[in-house]
Amino acid sequence: MGAFRTIILALAGAAILAAPAAASEDDWPALKGARLDGQMPWGAFAVYRAGDRPTTGVTLFVRDNALIARRVETRSGEAAAIAWASSRTCPALAPALAELETLPPARIEVPLAGRKPATPDQPADGSSYFVWVQDARLGNVRHSGQLELRATDGSPPALWMEKALRRLAPCWTSARP
Repeated sequence: MGAFRTIILALAGAAILAAPAAASEDDWPALKGARLDGQMPWGAFAVYRAGDRPTTGVTLFVRDNALIARRVETRSGEAAAIAWASSRTCPALAPALAELETLPPARIEVPLAGRKPATPDQPADGSSYFVWVQDARLGNVRHSGQLELRATDGSPPALWMEKALRRLAPCWTSARP
């Protein structure tokens, strides 16, 4: 039974890595579930753009004391292209990711029970921005939890993501670190 389970898990892992992990919002779980040499990611972010603009997802790992980013990009039905960046060869990677720590915390607004929510801005072009981290701090205490945000154009996560993708543009390579 142990060998059978190992084979099934290996096939499942290969399927996750082979999947076009950023084709639509339905693929967000696959992006977060990607593995690097069997290692789980510490975070991920993605922008699902409206129209014929490319959709981009990035899965984040730590390996051998370096940050590793795996980017999956696709455009309206084309095959997904996978590229890599490492903090060892891309000096912009660590500072770009460190800026995640400066995002303002989300505030939960309970309908009809809590504070009166502000009227949300309407998204400019219908793009969706996702950020997920495995280990986030809750308030100013040591308690941790997973954090996942979905945001729209012009929001702090969207602005961070667009800036990070611009900064990392020269870093991407097909060579896996």
